[in-house]
Amino acid sequence: MPAAEREDGPGVPSGEKQPLSPAPSNTTVRAAPRRRLRQSSLRPHRICPRFSDAEWTAVQQAADAADLAPGGYAAAATLAAASSVNPTAAVADYRRGVQELMESNRQLAAVGNNLNQVAHFLNAGGQPATDLRQLLHRFDTALSGVDDAVAWLVRR
Repeated sequence: MPAAEREDGPGVPSGEKQPLSPAPSNTTVRAAPRRRLRQSSLRPHRICPRFSDAEWTAVQQAADAADLAPGGYAAAATLAAASSVNPTAAVADYRRGVQELMESNRQLAAVGNNLNQVAHFLNAGGQPATDLRQLLHRFDTALSGVDDAVAWLVRR
């Protein structure tokens, strides 16, 4: 059948729109999440992030709060971070925390080296200084603090 003679519906020639019937007033319609604005052409690049269950729940909650689908929310958040004056600001807290933990790890390794020297001295018959127990307690407290910080970053 030629395109000019095709019909979109009963008695409606191609190109003409059928009138929409009003929605019944007794039904509740939940609006779908708002979609990101479309471009005139398809976006050629894509990434596929993966999330843990806890991360996925957080993304879904944030997307719901922004009235976006999770994929659209992830794309919008990524573009907002990438187009800011300081693109590292969005992830700066996490990165800074990791960098500080790495530095504290370096410092604790140096302290551990000193403790090995103290142990060598004591094993050779040397007498411990009176504040050695206090020093060991401070070291243990610092190590526990680093462990707590690592656990907190992992839970984020």
